[in-house]
Amino acid sequence: MKKRICCFVLILSSILQIGCNKNNSSIERIVIDYPHGETRLHIWRSGEALLFYGARPQHQEIRSNTFDFEELYKQLKTRLHDNIPREEWPNPQSTAGMVTITLSDKSETDYLIFDEEELADRLFSKAKKNIVDQIP
Repeated sequence: MKKRICCFVLILSSILQIGCNKNNSSIERIVIDYPHGETRLHIWRSGEALLFYGARPQHQEIRSNTFDFEELYKQLKTRLHDNIPREEWPNPQSTAGMVTITLSDKSETDYLIFDEEELADRLFSKAKKNIVDQIP
């Protein structure tokens, strides 16, 4: 009887572990909004990318495959924090941004990133240098 319960618990925990992990290959889009509400970059696994400024719906198209999707996710995943109220932030004075991860089933999860000016500057500069139809 103890073996059956042990096996059941192990199988159940394995299923839960698999279900709770976000598989990198199921991520379809990453949206980086930093600082929140100012500049937004949408990057798809397919290589497409768009750059938005503020709340305006107009965007600029970025040359295909400018960003390595897997590498970008690796850079971001250790910086992602649960989307919690400012009072619960590690430092309420931090500059915050949002990262939205969209999965292949179209579900989305929003995360906070804090004090990532250097990373954001690097990504947005790269996007601006690769705008389609931009005259150099």
